[in-house]
Amino acid sequence: MFIRDVFIATLFAIFAYASAASGNSCSNVAAIGTFDESGLQESVYGINATGTFRIQGEEDESKQPLFNLTTIDCENRRDEMGKVVSLECKVTKAVVWPDSGKPDTDNPNCFLDLTSSTYAMKELQKGILTGVETDTGCFNTMLTIDRNTKRVYLSFTRTKYADQYDQILPGTCGSLLRTQVLMNCTPWPRIRKQGQAPQRFCDFSSSGDK
Repeated sequence: MFIRDVFIATLFAIFAYASAASGNSCSNVAAIGTFDESGLQESVYGINATGTFRIQGEEDESKQPLFNLTTIDCENRRDEMGKVVSLECKVTKAVVWPDSGKPDTDNPNCFLDLTSSTYAMKELQKGILTGVETDTGCFNTMLTIDRNTKRVYLSFTRTKYADQYDQILPGTCGSLLRTQVLMNCTPWPRIRKQGQAPQRFCDFSSSGDK
């Protein structure tokens, strides 16, 4: 019970923080490094993908998930005969949490969090792999890898605890989260917009590269 009470208190603290936060101060973030990849990278060892989760077609930045740089590393599990029997995916996200106001060296208002989740994947239909991470918070997360379209999705369902939290503090869990799709990032969006390369870059609200 003590652990459960601590979790609920933490949940309310996060909810209060998120309500007061502004989604602008961290939106102009440039991703540098080897993240300019397209689609899925497949090999005999498994599947890999890198990018940032966004809601496709949503122009209102306040409705987008927090800035995140995500790597997905899926490893084939084999039996003693070398046959692939399962696929396990590890999702690692570096997430930037913004607070209101402009960057301030004396009072940091941009916070970085690193999260990691593991999914045991199953092929529900040809080329479509899914795995579910159950939670004691508001939402369970489903990871979907579509090998046919080379896309990766995160979708959400409410947990059995969500209604209890909303009864204690209305609006704690809010409405169901929308499906997010992994989009590719590039450190050179302006170059791509000028037609020198395919236009597949991350679009953030306060960036001059939109």
